[in-house]
Parts: sequence; C-alpha cells; structure tokens
Amino acid sequence: MRKHYSKLLLALGMAGVMSVNIFAAVTFKDVSNTHWAYPAISYMQEKGYMSRNSSGEFLPSSEVTYFELAEILAKATGYQDELVVKDMDPTLKKQIADNYAVQKPLLKTYSDKYKSWESRCNEEIAYLIGRGYLSKDELSKFMVKTADGKEVKNIVTKQDLATFLVRVIGKEKTAKESYTGKTPFADHDLIKEENRPYVAYLNKNGLLNGDAKGNMGANTKVTRALCAQMTYSALMFKDKLEQAEKPVTPEKPVTPEAPADDNTFEGRVAKIVAKTDGSGGSYLQIEVNGSNKFYTATKDTKVVDSNNSALSFDAVKANAKVKVTMAKENGVEVLTKIQILDEKDTTPSTKPEGDKDQTAEEVTTYKGTIENIGRSGSISVLTSGKTVTYKVEDNCEILYQGEELAFEDLNVGDNVRIYVEDLGVTKINVLKRQEVENEKMDVEFLKSVRKPDGYKVTVVEKGKEKEVLVSTDVEVIRNGKSVDVSDLRIGDKLTVKMEGNEAIEIEATATTESFIGTVESIILAQNPQLVVLSKGEKKTVSVTNNTELYDASQRVDTVLREIQLGSKVEVLTESKEAISVVIKDAPSQITYKGTVENVGQGAKYIDVLVEYDAVTGETMTVKRINVPSQVEIIVDKEKGYRNQIKKDMEVLVTFNYGEEMYPESIEVIR
Repeated sequence: MRKHYSKLLLALGMAGVMSVNIFAAVTFKDVSNTHWAYPAISYMQEKGYMSRNSSGEFLPSSEVTYFELAEILAKATGYQDELVVKDMDPTLKKQIADNYAVQKPLLKTYSDKYKSWESRCNEEIAYLIGRGYLSKDELSKFMVKTADGKEVKNIVTKQDLATFLVRVIGKEKTAKESYTGKTPFADHDLIKEENRPYVAYLNKNGLLNGDAKGNMGANTKVTRALCAQMTYSALMFKDKLEQAEKPVTPEKPVTPEAPADDNTFEGRVAKIVAKTDGSGGSYLQIEVNGSNKFYTATKDTKVVDSNNSALSFDAVKANAKVKVTMAKENGVEVLTKIQILDEKDTTPSTKPEGDKDQTAEEVTTYKGTIENIGRSGSISVLTSGKTVTYKVEDNCEILYQGEELAFEDLNVGDNVRIYVEDLGVTKINVLKRQEVENEKMDVEFLKSVRKPDGYKVTVVEKGKEKEVLVSTDVEVIRNGKSVDVSDLRIGDKLTVKMEGNEAIEIEATATTESFIGTVESIILAQNPQLVVLSKGEKKTVSVTNNTELYDASQRVDTVLREIQLGSKVEVLTESKEAISVVIKDAPSQITYKGTVENVGQGAKYIDVLVEYDAVTGETMTVKRINVPSQVEIIVDKEKGYRNQIKKDMEVLVTFNYGEEMYPESIEVIR
C-alpha cells in the first residue's frame, strides 16, 4: 500500500541524494542492518515501492519476474492505484485510466495467449508503456512457452534492468548518442547489442560496476536485493540530475518592489520549464521590474483568467502578463494562484520599411525570426530576445512581396511580422525568406511507424540511428516503382532528399536473394533475427510481422520461436528482411553446448552456461540439467559416469525434442 508523507519528507526527497537514516529504522527478519543492500531495501520499503511480507521477511534472494518489476517501477515513477489511494489527484487518475484504455487491447492479446499472465499487473504495465519506460515489443520477455507447452514467467536479467533504469532516469537518448561502441566489462560479448548503450551509461555515471574479474554479470538473474539496490541508486541519481538541471537565477538584492512571502504581485512569464519528477509541476521564471526569478507551480496551483474564471495550466504561456500569489512552503517559493491578465496593444504600430500592412486596433504585433513551425499549426517567433508561440488561424493571411503563401511555405529562419488577435495569428507578413537547401543523405532503412499525417521513419546513417518525418504525399520510388513507405524493407538502401527534418523525396534500392541453409541461431530480441549457415557463409536476416513462416514438413504455419536449431530452411529475402522462411526438414534432437558452472550433490544435476537456449531464446544463460542414472555419459569418446563431470568442463547436452525432463546424452568435450 502506498504511504503518505508530510510536506517535510517530500521536501527532503527533493533535496538530492539522501540517506534512508532520516526515516525510522526499518527491520526485516531476513535482512540485517549490515546487509550490503540494507539502505536501499529500507528506502524501497519506506516509499512503498517494495514490501516485506506479513511475516516481516523481505526475501532478498528471491528472483524478480518482469511482472514484479513492472509493479516496482510503476510505483517508483508515480503510478497510483485509485483503490489504494483514496485522495488520488483527479488529473492523474484520468491520465492513468485513459492510457490503460489505449493499451488494453494489446495486453489482452498476451493474457489470451498465456493462461498464467498476471493480468492484475496490466494497469502498471500500461503505465510504463505510456511513460516510455517499457516498449510494446518487450512484453514478449514477460513469458515464454517451452517446447512441451509449459508457461514460464521469465526472470529479469541484470542487463535488461539496466536498460529500464536508464529510461526511468530519462537519459535513453543521451545513452544512445554517447555510446562509443564498447562497454568496459570483460563480459561485453554477453551483453545484448541493444542493451550496451544503457549499460555503458550506468557504468560511466558510477551506477554499475564490474566484479573482481571485470564482469558486470550481464545475464545474472535479478534478485529482490539487487533490484532494490539498482533501482534505489537510479532514483537517487535521477533526483540529483534534476536538482542540477533545475534553473537557477542568481539572487539579487531585495528591492522594495520585489515580492515577499505570502505576497501578490504582477509580472511577465519569461520561461516555463516542466518538472521531470512525475509530479505534474513546473518552474516559472517571472520577470518583475527587470528582475527574473524562478518559482514553483504545482498541480494544485490555481489558474484563472482576468474574470477569475478557472483555466487549465496549459493556458499559461511565455510572455503572458500575470498576477500571481506566492507562499513559501518548507523554504520553497510556491505559486498558489496565477491570474492571466488581459493585454492588448491598442497603440497603432509604426510600420517598418517594406511592411505595407495597416495594423488594426486591439491587435498585438510581433516582429522577429521564426524559430519553430508546429505540425499542428502553431508558430514560434523569436522577438526582442523572447520566444512567443501562437496558433495560426485557418483563415490566416500570409503575404510575401505582395504574393499570398500557404502555411506550408513558411520556413524556420524566415523574418516575419505576425498579427495576434484573441490568442491566434490572423496575419503574417514575410519580410525576408530563409534560403533552404535540400540536403541529400544516403542511409539504410530500419523501420517505420504510422502517424496520423504520415510516417516516422528510422534509418541508419554511418552506424547511428536517426528519425525522419515522411508525410503521406511524399513520393517513394523503390527499384523504379512508386510504393508506399510501408513497402520498404529492412536494409533497403535509401537516398533521401531532406527539407529541414522532413523528407521530400525517397529513392530506395532493394536486392532479392533466395538461399537454403541450416538454422544456426535465433535471436528473439526487439528486432528478431534468424542466422542461417548456407554454403559455409552465415547469413543474418530480420524477421518481421510480415514474414511468412511455414513448416513444410508439418504443412502448417509456424512462428519464429518454434523453429528448431539445425532445421533446414529455404529463405527468400529482400535486402536484409526475410519475406518467407520455409522449413524443409527439422531435427529430432536439440543439442546445447556450454560450460559446467555447478555440479549438484551426487551429480544428480548440473548447471550449464549454454551459448543459446532454443526453448527460451536466451543467449549465454545458465540452464539446469537433470542427470538421472539412465542418461548416457561420454568422456573421451568412451562410456563414462556422471560423477566424472566437473565444474568448468565444456559439454554437449543432447535432448530429444519434446522430452525436456532430462537429456539423452551428455558428452564431455574438454
């Protein structure tokens, strides 16, 4: 159950990296105050993010499933359950409900697929997706089905937790942009390629370090203690970053005109900075008599117009003249009320040379340079050192040298005079055009996402991903034919003509190939891939939702997870994407190659670090192998005994497909 804290504790939580010693000591039956993760565990318990059981046990060694992690991260990033929090903020309540309604159909596909799917966590999972901490593709990591149809809830790995925590910190983009292509860990090769930028970021900032051998433990199963420690460290680091990034204005001597505690004063909004702590608040920089200072607006700050009619906080804009009421709460200057004052420029404007328009009364004019043109029809203009943003009315008149222009003809950098009436731009005089050069770039297509007005296309340029906006009217030519963006394939070579950050022309070149080979490995990641050995050459192809997968031996359609290693397949590709994969023949056995990590008592079982687990799709994972007496043991190519199997030996473990209880044979190869 979520606990409620006084404003003092909340203020302490905002103050930076804090010790849990400020709270009353927390005791656990199974965690002493000398435990390596005790401070983190205590913090997570006190905040209500993780809990001990009714017996007072925290169970630090218990492994964490993706469902449990979803609950923990959701609570830690602001999620609230209306059944638990009775005084829940109505806005947050609506946001959570609306987001859940959007994600519900997707989550239903998983709860329909898996009988053991923990639907009670769906709202928390939906919250994480909505906040961008969890991608929709990553839902496939929550559960898998074994070859015999058994449903298994996956345990979170250390490298996956690292990825989620970087997103929680809010530095996913920074991690990707700063990644140099290598992590400092000895087990770098065990870290999935898509996780490496996140791991490197945490290491660079002191949140993830190696063991005595320099390993990070990429595939270590996350325990509750490890989860508490890593999450706690990430939350403290995030709080520290937010404090460092909080706008700071040098204090000036207090003048008679400066506002005092519990005072009401007038000023002009110079800047609005949204807080990133999930509270829904903002920092407002307000100019009063030439002096600028930041104040805090919370979700409880009341916003009204000049007639005291209630408004949403979105009505507060930069450059607005306001009357505010301020009070100090625990040393923080908080705005309790913001009144937006009417402000009309009723003085006829003096026309600059070249601007022939007549300015009507009750119209505010701004002269400056276009900084941004919103796709929803807004325009931002830099004028007198400040940026103003307004919606452009549908009937807005746009003129340049006596000729009428369309809104789409405007460019960032154009010098303009805009005419604002009732918070909308009714006229734009373009005084000087910004010359725009059409840039061409040669890239490789990766993926596209459909948007209401076009596509967001991800391409790869010199090894780095970048996004390009493509409207529905852009001509796309692929191998000489006009196609839709959705017809592009992974690996297509693109020549893109750009105007700003939008594509205005795309020419794609695709290659087609057909080959037969043997399945070497299957990568079940965010971008699934199939590795096939054909005529001595390893070919890696991407498998998408459009790829046709057919088992000719069974005469049925299949899915990537069901393809067996060693299967003979015929693959048809366009560029790097598989158009079809036909299974010609499947093996009757599956063999794991790996190193013995642990030998159980009497060698009745062994734990093997396998290179690839075809059942779960994991790479470099520890698999427990039962070794009853009937299992054939081969040592030095001769019959052996299970007590000859020792730690660090390399083995080949062979199972008959469909019989996963114990293997057919174990061969020691070194």
